[in-house]
Amino acid sequence: MPPVATVARRELLILFGQPVAWLALAGFVSLIGLLTLWKDDVLAGGVASMRGPFWWIASCLLLLAPAIAMRSIAEERRSGSLHLLATLPLTAVEIVVGKWAAAVVTLAVGLACTVPLAVALFALGPVDPGPVVGGYVGLLGLASALAAVGVAASAATESQVLAFLMALGVSAGPVVVGAALPLVAPEWVSTVAVLTFQFHVEHLARGVVDLRSMAFFLAVSLVGLRVAVLQIEHRRLAR
Repeated sequence: MPPVATVARRELLILFGQPVAWLALAGFVSLIGLLTLWKDDVLAGGVASMRGPFWWIASCLLLLAPAIAMRSIAEERRSGSLHLLATLPLTAVEIVVGKWAAAVVTLAVGLACTVPLAVALFALGPVDPGPVVGGYVGLLGLASALAAVGVAASAATESQVLAFLMALGVSAGPVVVGAALPLVAPEWVSTVAVLTFQFHVEHLARGVVDLRSMAFFLAVSLVGLRVAVLQIEHRRLAR
């Protein structure tokens, strides 16, 4: 088995062998159900569209991703098991990518749990499958980027709580920028909007898989993973 897959498998066994991941996923699905079915009441709105639910799912991912990724490296460092991993024939890149892949798989499971809502809307009325598929592609890209930010935060500290808060703060930055767009000068709106998560998720939710949006999520993921790798390598050199 490739080293990255080995690390990812080990991380998934740890995540789902403890109640934290199950509770986080249950809270994620429950919160989305509460917001979409109670607050927005999408099934009674008369319009079969996933635009509203996608917005809520993306917002809830901002909480779920840090919760899933916060322990990935921070707990390994706190317990001393990161030193054990360092003695194995694993590079820092393989450790980080494996941890990130496990977080992405877990977040993908959370997204899969929201599919019944889309199925219910299909039963409610005619729904264009293009925007639904595009929306989920965008959410998976967002989940990948947020997971990378979470792993980077986890690599920077031994405290899971601090890692959660750091990842949440960094991830909320582009969202705050998006909310502040009405304050931006009109000639700069289109440029600043590209730097927000909302722009890319909503763009993909229109049913158009834009490579620029996927490149944005990929870029955020690569930066987050690179920061995590540098953190691990720095700790190794400091020993």
